[in-house]
Amino acid sequence: MLLRLVSDFRLAMDLSLVLDEEGIPHELRSAGEERWALVVDDADAARAQAALVAFERENPPPARTERPKASGAGAVACGLVFFLSLLAFQIWTGPESPQSAWFARGSADARAILGGQFWRTVTALTLHADAGHAVGNAVLGGLLLVWLAHALGPGVASVLLVLSGAAGTFAAAALVRRDFVSIGASTAVFGLLGALATLPQLWRRAWVPLGAGLALLAFLGTSRRADFAGHLCGFASGAVLGFAAGHLPPVRGRAAQAALAVAAAAVPVIAWLAAFR
Repeated sequence: MLLRLVSDFRLAMDLSLVLDEEGIPHELRSAGEERWALVVDDADAARAQAALVAFERENPPPARTERPKASGAGAVACGLVFFLSLLAFQIWTGPESPQSAWFARGSADARAILGGQFWRTVTALTLHADAGHAVGNAVLGGLLLVWLAHALGPGVASVLLVLSGAAGTFAAAALVRRDFVSIGASTAVFGLLGALATLPQLWRRAWVPLGAGLALLAFLGTSRRADFAGHLCGFASGAVLGFAAGHLPPVRGRAAQAALAVAAAAVPVIAWLAAFR
C-alpha cells in the first residue's frame, strides 16, 4: 500500500532510512515529476506508519516563512499614488526652464551633489523636462511599483523606489564627475527594474525585468540628453537593494507597511525643504 507521497527527495530518503532501521520492507518509487512514493506491504502498514509518525514528531519540518503579499488594492494604490504625484508635481513646477527656481535648486547637478548638496539626489527624481517626460516615467514607474508592491508590500516597495533612485543618482555623480545635470524619475524606475530582477521570490521570472531593463537602457541611452550613467547606476542600486530585501525578514502588518510608505513619501518633501532653506 502507499504509505507516503512526498515532493522532497531528501525527506523521502530520510523516511526510507527510518523504515530500513526498523527492518520494514518497502520501496521508494518515483511518482512523477518531483514526487516520490513510499510503498509497503499491507501487513507492515501499521508498524511502518507508527515508525514514521514517531520520526516526524521528533523531527518536525522547519517552519516556512511566507512573505506576506500586499493586497491587490494596496499595490495598485501604491502605483497610482506614484503616477499621480509625478504628474501633479510636473503641473506645479512646469517644464524645464533656466528661470525656474525648482530646476535651479533641485536638478541633479553632479558637481553640486559632490559638493554636499545631497538633497538633489532626491529632488531631481521629481523634476521632468516636459509633460511627455513625466508621463512616460509615471506610467512605467507606476506599473513596476505595483509589481514590486505585490511581492514586498507597498511600504517596502516605496522605500526601495526612493533609495534606489537616490543611490543611483549619487553613484552616477561620483562616477561621472563632470558638468552634467540630469532630471527625471527614470533612475528610480530603473531601480525598480533592478529590484524585480534580483528579488528571490521572482527569480523564475527574473528575465522579464532584466530583459526590459536592458532594452530600456539601450533605447533611452541613445537620446541626446539621456542620463545613461544614472540609468545604469539606478538599475545596479535597485538590484542590490532588491536582493537584500528578499533575504530580510518580511514586514508584516498594514500599519508597518503604511508607516514605511509615509516615510518614503516624506523623503522628497524633506529634500525640497532642504533645497529652499
